[in-house]
Amino acid sequence: MPPDPDWVCIERFYGGEPSAFNELFKKHKTRVLNLAFRFVRNRQTAEDIAQEVFIKIYEKKFHFDSSAKFSTWLYKVTVNASIDRTRKKSFFDRSLDKTETDDEGGGKTLLEALSDSSAISPADTVASEEVKNLVQMEIQKLPERLKAPILLRHFENLSYKEVAQILGITAKAVERKIYHAKEILRQKLSKHLS
Repeated sequence: MPPDPDWVCIERFYGGEPSAFNELFKKHKTRVLNLAFRFVRNRQTAEDIAQEVFIKIYEKKFHFDSSAKFSTWLYKVTVNASIDRTRKKSFFDRSLDKTETDDEGGGKTLLEALSDSSAISPADTVASEEVKNLVQMEIQKLPERLKAPILLRHFENLSYKEVAQILGITAKAVERKIYHAKEILRQKLSKHLS
């Protein structure tokens, strides 16, 4: 099997070729940022996590596992950094007046988003936003052992095998954790959506 080109880039970078790091950064920055955002639900914090991950790679502060695919290893590092950050601070404070950055870098308060003229109707917009926020809030409340698998599988579209490699567990364990997470979410959300 040919060597993973990303690990080859790492070797080139550590061998004294700075442009190799730039290649890796450009290729993976969006993936790292999006994954971090799924955990913390805050654009600025996700950017901080992504920056931290790439700085540590740049400064050789990680133990590299070149037996894994680079992208799988990078997901693992990002998941761990995101979990560390969520343990340090709670991210459940949402306010109608608080400006939140969207994926395009723009910012709107929740109130502005709800009053968007392109919305089908204010009632539908409010209901849809409330359901989305409720689901996100309940996912954030899951224990880390259940939250990470469900985010990686259903929001990052990774296979059970890839999630297992990232979390250092078996694919069967990933399946069980996702099942338990969905059961908890079903119970919590049924109270609000029935």
